[in-house]
Amino acid sequence: MSQLEIRPLRPDETTRFVELSYYSFAGRSPDERAADFGRRVSAERNVLVAVDGDEIVSQVLMYELGVWIDGVRFPSAGLANVATVPERARHGHASQLLKAALAWMRDTLGVATATLYATVHPLYDGLGWALAEDALRYTGPPAAFRPSPYLPVEEGGRIERRPATVDDVDLLEPLYREFAMPRCGYLDRPRWFWEDVVLRTRAPQPRWVGLWYRADGQLSGYVLYDLNGPVLGPRPESELRVYELMADRPEGFHALLSFVSAHHLWGRVELNAGRDVPWLSLVANPHQLDAQASLRQHFMLRIVDVPRAVCLKRSVSPVSNGDVALAIRDDVCPWNHGTWLIGWRDGRWICEAAPDREPDAMLDIRTLATLFTGRLSVRQAVDVGAVRVRDDSRDVLQTLFSTAYPPHSPDSF
Repeated sequence: MSQLEIRPLRPDETTRFVELSYYSFAGRSPDERAADFGRRVSAERNVLVAVDGDEIVSQVLMYELGVWIDGVRFPSAGLANVATVPERARHGHASQLLKAALAWMRDTLGVATATLYATVHPLYDGLGWALAEDALRYTGPPAAFRPSPYLPVEEGGRIERRPATVDDVDLLEPLYREFAMPRCGYLDRPRWFWEDVVLRTRAPQPRWVGLWYRADGQLSGYVLYDLNGPVLGPRPESELRVYELMADRPEGFHALLSFVSAHHLWGRVELNAGRDVPWLSLVANPHQLDAQASLRQHFMLRIVDVPRAVCLKRSVSPVSNGDVALAIRDDVCPWNHGTWLIGWRDGRWICEAAPDREPDAMLDIRTLATLFTGRLSVRQAVDVGAVRVRDDSRDVLQTLFSTAYPPHSPDSF
């Protein structure tokens, strides 16, 4: 592996960064990508490049985002635009750059975790990221999404349907936040994310939004969706693709599913959804649905700073008293590697280096990430050999890593 200079992107190099991003991923135009600087990120703070002479051979962008994990906002870096010029591929440049980026995220950005959507899973798995959710894609004819007759109905409620606009950020964000906060994996979306990604107000075709208002006029649910394909009577290639459907009460789910299922001229409906909502219990006939796990759309999580991440965990007093000496293996981030004393003090979790303690439990950094979001329970991790723990320490770990909901994120970046 050649020695490269790894440094922040200089402001006068943004055009070169954009060119490599567009060449590698296509999608958004170079002009749209160039507009991200100043709006979404700072070149010198949020982008690292690996340089050989004056040539950028590899690059990574780090969005500063918050991620909700069981009621707590975790400062996190969202990695995107990870690319290496094809002439220098498979020389370890991306791996070398990402190792430097982990130290940058901890020391400069001050984040506790890092998330991404992998195009090359083995690369990130080898650097300590782990799959952090088990979402499914539900597809079927519109009639398959008719709500269960057991869901309550609110008489006098109404749905307002229209193309999404930039003003919808202020309308939807409070409802989204209330829904997302107690869950695991949902982003604390900055405004640019709402406008550009969720509502697509800068795209040629913005999303449609269906707003559910209760009888008293209070907004209590919404669905964001795209309409794809021509509609000249029912055609199998036409599709209503649900980006997000959420409500603060069961009556809202009934109304919004009724609205989706009423699109009978469309060939099928697609809903990408997590297990944090029991979708199969919300529809009248789940046998009409097909379910598929598309792992490429699942987010991966890495713990960047172990003590900070543990101390941020939701404050729930453990059933049994006592501390746990947790030995963590992290071959990439030496500041995480070693034994940590984890316990409960003054209403919060503490995590302190304990190099001289005999471990009560042992795991690697990937397993730690899956426990943090609840993708694996402590019991499951023990069953598959990912965690070794003494019986008298298991209760503390189970409380530390307990979550109210299974993990999911409707977003990608």
